[in-house]
Amino acid sequence: MKRKKERGVSNEEFMDKSKEFFKDADSIIVVGMDKDGFINTFYTQLSSTQVIGMVEIAKQQLIQETEV
Repeated sequence: MKRKKERGVSNEEFMDKSKEFFKDADSIIVVGMDKDGFINTFYTQLSSTQVIGMVEIAKQQLIQETEV
Protein backbone atom coordinates (compact mmCIF):
# COMPACT_ATOMS: atom_id res chain seq x y z
CA MET A 1 0.00 0.00 0.00
CA LYS A 2 2.92 2.32 0.76
CA ARG A 3 4.33 1.96 -2.78
CA LYS A 4 0.90 2.54 -4.29
CA LYS A 5 0.44 5.69 -2.21
CA GLU A 6 3.91 7.02 -3.09
CA ARG A 7 3.97 6.09 -6.80
CA GLY A 8 0.33 5.55 -7.73
CA VAL A 9 0.81 1.85 -8.40
CA SER A 10 1.98 -1.15 -6.39
CA ASN A 11 4.81 -3.40 -7.59
CA GLU A 12 2.27 -6.16 -8.21
CA GLU A 13 0.05 -3.89 -10.33
CA PHE A 14 3.09 -2.66 -12.26
CA MET A 15 4.24 -6.21 -13.00
CA ASP A 16 0.71 -7.29 -14.03
CA LYS A 17 0.47 -4.41 -16.54
CA SER A 18 3.99 -5.06 -17.80
CA LYS A 19 3.23 -8.77 -18.23
CA GLU A 20 0.50 -8.02 -20.75
CA PHE A 21 2.68 -5.55 -22.66
CA PHE A 22 5.68 -7.89 -22.88
CA LYS A 23 3.98 -11.27 -23.36
CA ASP A 24 5.20 -11.51 -26.99
CA ALA A 25 8.55 -9.75 -26.51
CA ASP A 26 11.75 -11.33 -27.82
CA SER A 27 13.82 -10.07 -24.89
CA ILE A 28 13.00 -8.74 -21.43
CA ILE A 29 15.22 -7.20 -18.76
CA VAL A 30 13.99 -6.63 -15.22
CA VAL A 31 16.04 -4.66 -12.69
CA GLY A 32 14.94 -4.21 -9.11
CA MET A 33 16.31 -3.07 -5.78
CA ASP A 34 15.35 -4.85 -2.58
CA LYS A 35 14.74 -3.22 0.81
CA ASP A 36 18.43 -3.61 1.70
CA GLY A 37 19.57 -1.72 -1.40
CA PHE A 38 20.79 -4.76 -3.34
CA ILE A 39 20.13 -4.54 -7.08
CA ASN A 40 19.23 -7.68 -9.02
CA THR A 41 18.89 -8.09 -12.77
CA PHE A 42 17.03 -10.83 -14.62
CA TYR A 43 16.80 -11.23 -18.38
CA THR A 44 15.51 -13.64 -21.00
CA GLN A 45 18.19 -13.00 -23.61
CA LEU A 46 21.15 -15.36 -23.86
CA SER A 47 23.43 -12.76 -25.45
CA SER A 48 25.13 -10.52 -22.88
CA THR A 49 25.94 -8.05 -25.65
CA GLN A 50 22.26 -7.62 -26.51
CA VAL A 51 21.36 -7.18 -22.83
CA ILE A 52 24.03 -4.48 -22.45
CA GLY A 53 22.73 -2.76 -25.59
CA MET A 54 19.17 -2.78 -24.29
CA VAL A 55 20.29 -1.29 -20.98
CA GLU A 56 22.18 1.45 -22.84
CA ILE A 57 19.09 2.30 -24.87
CA ALA A 58 17.00 2.37 -21.69
CA LYS A 59 19.53 4.81 -20.16
CA GLN A 60 19.28 7.09 -23.19
CA GLN A 61 15.48 7.00 -23.09
CA LEU A 62 15.47 7.92 -19.39
CA ILE A 63 17.92 10.77 -19.99
CA GLN A 64 15.73 12.11 -22.81
CA GLU A 65 12.65 11.94 -20.57
CA THR A 66 14.37 14.01 -17.90
CA GLU A 67 15.39 16.66 -20.45
CA VAL A 68 11.78 17.36 -21.47
